[in-house]
Amino acid sequence: MSSELKVDTISEKTSANGVAIDSVTLKDGAVVGAALTDYVETDVAVTSGTTLAIDLANGNTGSVTLAHNVTDIDFTNVPTNGTSSFTMKVTQDGTGSRTMAINAITVNGGGNVTGLTPGAAGLTLSTGANDVDLVSFLFFDAGTPLINSLLDFS
Repeated sequence: MSSELKVDTISEKTSANGVAIDSVTLKDGAVVGAALTDYVETDVAVTSGTTLAIDLANGNTGSVTLAHNVTDIDFTNVPTNGTSSFTMKVTQDGTGSRTMAINAITVNGGGNVTGLTPGAAGLTLSTGANDVDLVSFLFFDAGTPLINSLLDFS
């Protein structure tokens, strides 16, 4: 009994319609017809500082332990076509009472914008030492982020 291993190289040049593998089509950076199971996102470590630098090329979820009051949030590599998001677990340090301003957000190096929140209520984080909040940023075509928060996990 002999065994033979075949290796195929797949590229966009293979077919003008993309490449179909088990009913999933790969074309122009898109995956069509896929069902994801056992899905995991990379947890990006965000460094605490007065400015938070978040690169969506590294992942769409992250966590930070605040040791500073945040005055700026700078997002890079936000897709300019379509919808993207970033969800951040925000933990107060042992001191607590750290704040996160949303009126100086930059997207892909653009000018400062104020993130939009439900009812224009702004963002007030939980203030206790070691408190945990979730803050989500939703972008449409790399525009001004819509911000939602779930506060005071315990």
